[in-house]
Amino acid sequence: MGKILDRDQIRFYKENGYLEAEDIFDVALLDETLRHFNLSFVQQLERRNLAVEPGATLDALHKNMATLLGADVQLYLATLRMCSKLYGVYRLMTEERLRSAVEDLGVTTPLFQTTPVLHLMSRQLVIPGGYQGFDVHQDWTSVQGSLDTVTTWIPFMDIDANLFTMEVVPGSHLKGLASGVQEENIFRVDEKHFSEGDFEPVRVRKGGVCLMSNFTVHRSSRKGDDRMRISVSGRYENASEASFVEREYPFTQSKSLHRGFITENFPSQQRVQDVFQVK
Repeated sequence: MGKILDRDQIRFYKENGYLEAEDIFDVALLDETLRHFNLSFVQQLERRNLAVEPGATLDALHKNMATLLGADVQLYLATLRMCSKLYGVYRLMTEERLRSAVEDLGVTTPLFQTTPVLHLMSRQLVIPGGYQGFDVHQDWTSVQGSLDTVTTWIPFMDIDANLFTMEVVPGSHLKGLASGVQEENIFRVDEKHFSEGDFEPVRVRKGGVCLMSNFTVHRSSRKGDDRMRISVSGRYENASEASFVEREYPFTQSKSLHRGFITENFPSQQRVQDVFQVK
């Protein structure tokens, strides 16, 4: 028996390649992070003198996001990217109970190659010419690190089968790496490896997490109503997994730095001094 997961849960994960684990996070942390998401969009709406939906509820956030998207697609995307970097998102990924649960699954020396990814699904927030969700894929191709890497999928609300949830193919991880086609955002798994009846919807309550093998075949469900689904995913890789050590720690992802000034003639001396004024 592990620190967080019991024997039955660990066995279920090993046999099925995923596990819905409840009561991992304090819901107050999730709510605080949602409030920070909303604040980020409200700041931009007020700056543009656009209508702001009052309150700090999920419904208010949804409406404020839709307003900004309708006014300025690029600003909407910039705000969404910023939200994925907020402290609350990183705190979720490093929550001690989450780390312990992943350790129960064998990740003894955790490392993060990737930053957390913010996932958003809503019929009101479809970017013109863009896409929402991911087609059938495995996460392994995006990291190619340890064989026991665990994907952590953390929703900010109760998830049901009608809320654009994630759908998995139980046991598909045991077949290893599937063939497919490299597309812009994913390595799409060939249809010969699955059928429509194979997929099971993930139902995680707020405060829980779906833990999933990097080899589990999965996709975003297109089944949803007018609600918005927000979730965060990350990868717990294992620095002590034998093949990762043997391959001398390969990484698919690297950091890049923008050299030079993003905003010309900024900041002025006065703007800097204003930050440090005693009030």
